[in-house]
Amino acid sequence: MTSAAFDLLCRMVRRALDAEEGVAGDPVPMGDVAARDLLAAVGRHRVPELLRGQADALGLTPEVVTVLDAMREASRQRQLLHALETVRAWQLLTDAGIDALVFKGIPLAVLTTGTPDARGAGDVDVLVRPGDTAATHRVLRAAGWQLHEAGRIEPEMWAWGYVVRWGRTLTYLGSGADVDLHWRLDTIPGAQPPTEDLMARSVEVPVGGVRIPTLCPADAFHHLAAHREGWIWLRTLVDLRRLARDPSVHDQELGTPALTSLAVARATVGLPAGVPASLHAALDTVPAAALVGAREQHLRPTSTWNGAGPLQDFRYGLASARRPRDLGHVAVGLVLPAHAALQVTATSAWTGVPTALGRRARRFTRR
Repeated sequence: MTSAAFDLLCRMVRRALDAEEGVAGDPVPMGDVAARDLLAAVGRHRVPELLRGQADALGLTPEVVTVLDAMREASRQRQLLHALETVRAWQLLTDAGIDALVFKGIPLAVLTTGTPDARGAGDVDVLVRPGDTAATHRVLRAAGWQLHEAGRIEPEMWAWGYVVRWGRTLTYLGSGADVDLHWRLDTIPGAQPPTEDLMARSVEVPVGGVRIPTLCPADAFHHLAAHREGWIWLRTLVDLRRLARDPSVHDQELGTPALTSLAVARATVGLPAGVPASLHAALDTVPAAALVGAREQHLRPTSTWNGAGPLQDFRYGLASARRPRDLGHVAVGLVLPAHAALQVTATSAWTGVPTALGRRARRFTRR
């Protein structure tokens, strides 16, 4: 992806969101950017639905509109399947007596735009209480979802307790859509509200004819702002801007990672007119180097997140820590993060911990 194509995409996304908010403006000219380069950037950053929906305001050429229509049609079946799997996963857990809410994905699209197909298909992100992880695992397994073969742990293994204590998510692969099982929203406990509080504040949105609980706007905003997906896809920054239209999301304190993501959003897709001046002043303090780093991520040709390195995770953890207990999680994440236990099948810590540490040491030795 060329730098010029990315800059053009940012201008178009910003103008499209302005149009959603009723702000008048001029069409965005293509300039010297070839249509194929723009469309490659659109696919890379997962925003064909947004641009096609505002094609007239953007002044898109018939050539670009035709391809955007094809991109949307190609994803339509996946979106329908995503909706079915979202309802199925939530209904299975509800029938089993497990309280669960579904966030991101289709619920977020409905929350921010009122329509389920506003942001494309993806995984099904489910949040349950930490004490319900084992029961949720059994429900998902019985329904056909499976953990990746490289990390198939079971509740009776040492690794299960370790991952639940120090981690935040497990991914279950499915034929229709994958399910990301969460029991907290961040590995650092103080970085996000407790799961119980998130559930108490949840709101319901319609998905496939069923009303499903999801994060309230303020919690969804805080989660996405602190999540580093905004450094990968513009789509996440679009979600942030849409959520920022709700005045209630600004009545909360934001940590350094969240402020950084919002500064990146302001520099790329813009923020709505109602954002408080105090927040803009806080965003002005974000170092320019952070914006440069985000741009480098955005310009990479692949949208696959290869994971931050241990030192990057360590710095993120320190920036997110809000109480002494959080520092313990930061230290554990550096020495033996939760994912390092996924391939350990031992049933006790006496053999599990040395095995996991040995494998992690060999991994770094091979680098």
